[in-house]
Amino acid sequence: MRLTAALATLLLGLGVAGANPLAAQPLDTRAAALRAAETVLAPAYAALAEAAAAQASAWEAACAAPGPSLDLAPLDAAFHAAADAHARIEPVRWGPVSEEFRFERLAFWPERRNASGRALAQLEALDDETPLAPERFAETSVAGQGFTALERLLFDPDTRGALAAGGVRAPRLCRIGEAIARALAATAGEVSRAWAEETLPTLAGDAGGAQRAVTRLVTDALTGLQAIESLKLGLPLGADLADARATRAEMWRSGRSARQIALNLDGIEALVDALVGGDETRAPGTLRALAQAERLAERAPTDLGEAAADPARRGRVLLLAAAVATARGNAATEVPPALGVVTGFNALDGD
Repeated sequence: MRLTAALATLLLGLGVAGANPLAAQPLDTRAAALRAAETVLAPAYAALAEAAAAQASAWEAACAAPGPSLDLAPLDAAFHAAADAHARIEPVRWGPVSEEFRFERLAFWPERRNASGRALAQLEALDDETPLAPERFAETSVAGQGFTALERLLFDPDTRGALAAGGVRAPRLCRIGEAIARALAATAGEVSRAWAEETLPTLAGDAGGAQRAVTRLVTDALTGLQAIESLKLGLPLGADLADARATRAEMWRSGRSARQIALNLDGIEALVDALVGGDETRAPGTLRALAQAERLAERAPTDLGEAAADPARRGRVLLLAAAVATARGNAATEVPPALGVVTGFNALDGD
């Protein structure tokens, strides 16, 4: 992606001129880890668990209701509430969410080769309730679990129409949606309980573990920004206008692509702010650039993928990508020195 003069101006305006001097005394990593855990991470996972449980209840009620058609409004509302809660904590890969494929079971994106579509089709084709039982469903492909699969089931015109019409497909599709929502609630509950019962107590009593936690959390913040730039924006934008693809955007069916990014940025900003103890002088360029990128994401077209492929609106998506790139550059320069850590490998690199 080539930056226009306007994008270059944005980068200069949000640049690292205000970066913290490297000679500043690093913050206490144990205190930083506890701040992040107690004020951001544990509460965010608790909120996700609560929203996911409410979503599972909504599906249970919808599937149990008699009648020829299904009221999708409560399911839509429950999905958006739970997806909001997940998006705020999604950039964090460290902690209990990294165990037992929980991160992937919550959301398997980007999906390759229509993986979620194929997984859902296989579940619908089976004339058997056994794979949908809680003890069995967790063992199915992650492509058929989580928010990615549930969004496709609920908002793809084919399955949404079948659910709303209440025809012969509706009962099976409803049971699949119920199984996905139930598994999501179980996974989110596991993560939240593990934070409260294991991770928080461990951080409080292990200085070495706190140091490692801060290193991982800073790495996750940088990785999250890279994921937004290169995947959530880069995939629909493509190499150029001819290569742009609207359907590469995350959650394009439900119109959440821009909202996902805004909430990801909100979560990263909250994490960085907690790590530096609310001291804006420790990461001034980072916090300023994150706030600017979040504002741009909130104002971005809801059909972000379509906008990326539209010559008249593509510039707005490029502007957002430039703002995220600036935030990532500033964070890489300011945050590790402020905490006295060296960031680890990038999770997107896969090694």
